[in-house]
This record gives sequence, structure tokens and C-alpha cells, in this order.
Amino acid sequence: MKLRVLDGALKEELLYRLRNRETPPEEFRESLERIGALLISEALKELKTEKTEVETPVAKGFAERISQEVVFIAILRAGLSLIPPAISIFPKGRIGFIGTYRNEETLKPVNYYVKFPKVPKARYILLDPMLATGGTAEQAVEILKESGIPESEITFVSVVSAPEGIERLKKFPKAKLITASVDKRLNDSGYIVPGLGDAGDRFCGTEEVEVVESYGV
Repeated sequence: MKLRVLDGALKEELLYRLRNRETPPEEFRESLERIGALLISEALKELKTEKTEVETPVAKGFAERISQEVVFIAILRAGLSLIPPAISIFPKGRIGFIGTYRNEETLKPVNYYVKFPKVPKARYILLDPMLATGGTAEQAVEILKESGIPESEITFVSVVSAPEGIERLKKFPKAKLITASVDKRLNDSGYIVPGLGDAGDRFCGTEEVEVVESYGV
């Protein structure tokens, strides 16, 4: 997988806010949306374009316009946080979802919800703030490939990534990974170190409350 790490002072400031345990949910959401916009803008740079004629207030000329469709796929649940900046930047984008959980007995990923539009020659952008072990990310890419989507048209966007997850995605050499940070490692509980905690809990404000889960299986 082709890795690209975002750079710049604004990215660093937003990462600081996301990492800080004292950042309240409303500021965490805002910072996640802003850094998501930076990452998604980077992911859209390689969209196909076509030259078209345009008439400016001064004269006729030519300009490049995007000619490729885009499908944003949120990996549930934390990936939902990156849908607003995605659609804000590219309103014509289509939206899909992949929901996966880990079977506690087999430790293998199980898909409980998969729904996305299959658009010929589109760019597919997978959205998940955290790339930890890489198991869910690997499963998501496999789902797209099994649906006939070329590996070269798949981009995975994450805010922070662990080396273990990056290593796992190397099995997809033609796909792309765009992230704001490659962190040190995973701890024994599978959390990214230093990371930013559980992005889904912090985004939803559920760090300190009981959450009832049901996958319908």
C-alpha cells in the first residue's frame, strides 16, 4: 500500500487537540472534522480530470474539471465522523457503510452491515479515524475488491495509524493510505500509542457511560 503522511503546522495543532485527554467532546468533534477535511482533500488530489472550455468575465479559455465519481465509505462507527467533511468538500460524492466486529472466539472479523453504491470507474475512499491492528481495514479493502473494484482505485484515510496496521495493509500494493500520523505501536489492549484514545467514544461522548451493543447475529 502506498503510504502518504500529511504534514504542516495546522495538522500538528489539530492532532494536539485530538490527543489531549482534556479536550471536550465538542472541540474533539470540531478538530476531527477539520483534520478530516485536510486528509480528504489530499485523497482527492489524484481524481481524474478533463479539459473543458470556460468563458471568464474577460475571455474564453480552458480549465480542468473532475471527471471521476467518488464513493465515501464510512467504517462504522467512528468513520461516521469523517462523512461531514467529505461531503462538505465534495458534495457530489456518494456514501456507503461497512460495519464489522471481531468474533471473540475466533478473533476473525464479522461483517454485520455492508451497503455501498457500485459505480464504474469511481474512486473509493474508506474512512476510519484509527488504523490499529489493520484487521477491519483489511476486511474493508477485501470487500471492495470482491465487488470488482480495482485495488488502484481504493484509498484508505485515517487520522492516526499504527505500524502494525500499516504492515498488514502492505498486501494491497496498489491501494493508497493517507494518514496524519504514524504512531509508535499498539499496546496489549490493541490501542494505538500514544494515539488519541477511542475515537468513536470520544466523538460520540460515550467514554464514561454504559453502551448497549447488538449486532443482530
